[in-house]
Amino acid sequence: MRNNETKKATVEALDVMIQNVEKGPSGFWVDDHEGCGNPKIFPEFEEGLKRGRLVQKEHYLCPWNTAVLYGKGYGNINTGCYYSCSIDKARFLSEKMMKDVLIRFRKGLQNGSYHCKDDISPLLTPDEINYIGKEIQRTKLLEEKKQNEERSERLKKAAFLIQKYPEEKELFATYYGKNTMVNTYDGVIDFNPEGYRDIIGAEKFTYDDYIDVQIRSFNKTRCWFATCYYNIPLGFKGCIEKRTKENVCFKRIMVEGMYPDGVCFDGKEEHVWMNIAGFEEYKIDDSISFFAEVYRYVKTSNGKQIDFALRNPESIKKIETYELPSDEDLFEQEVSGIICETCYLSEHCNRISCLLPKGVKKEQKRQMMASLNCNNTETK
Repeated sequence: MRNNETKKATVEALDVMIQNVEKGPSGFWVDDHEGCGNPKIFPEFEEGLKRGRLVQKEHYLCPWNTAVLYGKGYGNINTGCYYSCSIDKARFLSEKMMKDVLIRFRKGLQNGSYHCKDDISPLLTPDEINYIGKEIQRTKLLEEKKQNEERSERLKKAAFLIQKYPEEKELFATYYGKNTMVNTYDGVIDFNPEGYRDIIGAEKFTYDDYIDVQIRSFNKTRCWFATCYYNIPLGFKGCIEKRTKENVCFKRIMVEGMYPDGVCFDGKEEHVWMNIAGFEEYKIDDSISFFAEVYRYVKTSNGKQIDFALRNPESIKKIETYELPSDEDLFEQEVSGIICETCYLSEHCNRISCLLPKGVKKEQKRQMMASLNCNNTETK
């Protein structure tokens, strides 16, 4: 009885698909901002895609299931559509072919051809299968041609930078002009064509200037402020070393922040100058905690470079003298991060409670630090 109801619901949905075949194929669900449901055919899927919630249409079987389209030996109906779906291949069918496929599926559903799901004949004809294969290949060639043309265009536009940094040719060929950030061995490069608009002192920069100065700034920036800029700053602590009429200098500033995955980090920067606004009432040797905006600016004391600084402090308060993390503490923090990133359980770990057997991580950390310290000694 239940099967008859779901088959009826499926046939009704198929009728709608057939009437709207020019809008492409549609499945029966969306969830978490994805899925095979086509909102152009079934508007209720739009809400699910926007809000990331499950919207599912009742159905007995989906025509785009791999096992249905290609028959026994392909896909697996028992695992559900998510793991056995060929709707992406169905998109390559012509409108007439798609309509024919849906009509055949509806007919088979009504005459009982899909009563036994263990032995299903291919819904697609050999000609349709060949057509899909040829269209996939044609689309692939067109995409490769487009990518090659775009690559050539990027190489032309990046000629100045390639001449200056020939070793980075592939980097420019891939990312020049794109709104993306790339982590290189030496540092981060922001390729966003509008990325330099918020940099203090970069008002006359061209796009090439922006890329050039970023490369020249490698290993010359305040790395912990940079880490905060590209992630989530949580707060700062500092001890006032000097004061002038307009500025205040902190002997060093302790940095506290968090990566997007929830892992926190600590760091420190030496001799940091800030505008005195907000710090007027504090004296030399006072220890202060505060929050501030991390921003980028162009410094010109030794050629143009982009560096990071703090401004617009808030939540300022005097605190007791505190201890900054030592270089060894920061080194140990980095080692712990490497161990967690490379752990075979990293995808299942919340980074709070270690899933490794007791003592394993501690021993890994000890061995890695000993090895790195040994290498540093040999280098010296």
